[in-house]
Amino acid sequence: MKTHALDDCLQVSLAHASLTLKLDDVLGLFHGLSLGEFILLRLLSQAEGGRLPLAGLVRPLGVRMSAVLRQLAPLEKTGYLQREPGRMVAVRPAGRARMTEAAVTAEAVCAEALAGMDAGARASFGTVLSQLCRSTALELT
Repeated sequence: MKTHALDDCLQVSLAHASLTLKLDDVLGLFHGLSLGEFILLRLLSQAEGGRLPLAGLVRPLGVRMSAVLRQLAPLEKTGYLQREPGRMVAVRPAGRARMTEAAVTAEAVCAEALAGMDAGARASFGTVLSQLCRSTALELT
């Protein structure tokens, strides 16, 4: 039986949706964060100096600039991040701490999701996902 590219890509999309919903539920329940908020805090925490240009958050979050701006407001109100002059965003100590706590939970969910894969399958899987990211790259402004 021949598989079609569309079917394969729809399976990737379904897997992404399923994992996103699971992570949203678990991170929300235990840490009060959505997956998008967790990703944003993680990106900032891993950035040099804990800060990034606002435009640098668009592609990793996979949303348009307007959606990034909407996502920042509640995280500013909770004291997890702050906007700085020059359209920069910085993580605050409380945001770094919340992300570190939530990362333990997210790691457990992801480990469970990938539990049936051996090291070789995980390496191949990572290669396929990297290729998909490169081949479908577009700017979301």
